[in-house]
Amino acid sequence: MVKRMNETDNRRLLEKILCVLKLAHSKAILREKNNILKSATKRRVYDLCDGKHTVTDITRELKTTQPNVSYHLSSLLESGLILYDDVGGKRYYFKSLE
Repeated sequence: MVKRMNETDNRRLLEKILCVLKLAHSKAILREKNNILKSATKRRVYDLCDGKHTVTDITRELKTTQPNVSYHLSSLLESGLILYDDVGGKRYYFKSLE
């Protein structure tokens, strides 16, 4: 039996596919990594993407706002440096190239 996917599941799947496609260009991503991580806050957010932290955890750890962390996570996701895994309604972030 095939499960019918809802709009949210479709969006998440497409986001993951996009990240995998970006991994195909991992050499270019690695070349740009230092440029992308010039921001101290973005670097700290990236360092906490170990598969054990949610946006809430990162916000608490960095003592900053959730919109600030979400902004940096979005940029890191778009660059292909991080991916995420949805588990039990929570999204855990991890580095894609390590």
